[in-house]
Amino acid sequence: MITYETLRKIERDERVSNKLAQLPERFLFEVQDYLRKKEAMSREKGDRWELQTAKQRFENIMQLRERKIINFTLSFVRSGAMPENMVPEEREMFDSIAKRVKEFQDKREKAMTGEKASFKTVAFLQQLPQFVGIDMGYYGPYQQGDIATVPADNAMVLVEKGAAELVEGG
Repeated sequence: MITYETLRKIERDERVSNKLAQLPERFLFEVQDYLRKKEAMSREKGDRWELQTAKQRFENIMQLRERKIINFTLSFVRSGAMPENMVPEEREMFDSIAKRVKEFQDKREKAMTGEKASFKTVAFLQQLPQFVGIDMGYYGPYQQGDIATVPADNAMVLVEKGAAELVEGG
């Protein structure tokens, strides 16, 4: 069960340790329930100080944990060391960030080793400022109607966003 003292202790533990503090499995649900009850009590008493302070402590805890998880994700991608004490919602965020970091590192590695990226030809449907492609090359600026060859990954994003369309044979 979450109490004000529990939040205070968890916040302190998060501040003093480089690791994630152990949380109840259903931490977010329990905090939500606690805050809902505090809200009802504060309306009856007319005292909102503890409610506001509890909300701020919870926000501090989450910000500290988010920062740690992002740093742990970079370590995990490099070393494979899995962090401990993540609640399910944090694990979901961690997995998503790790996947994106690995994808970026793979693309960066291909660019650095000289592997040729595949290219596609697109016709621009709108004006577009200069951008850096996945191969770290500069492309653009483009005007509506311009046709250009860009890295395939960038071409697909441009098409998905409605900024360009693929040109047959390119």
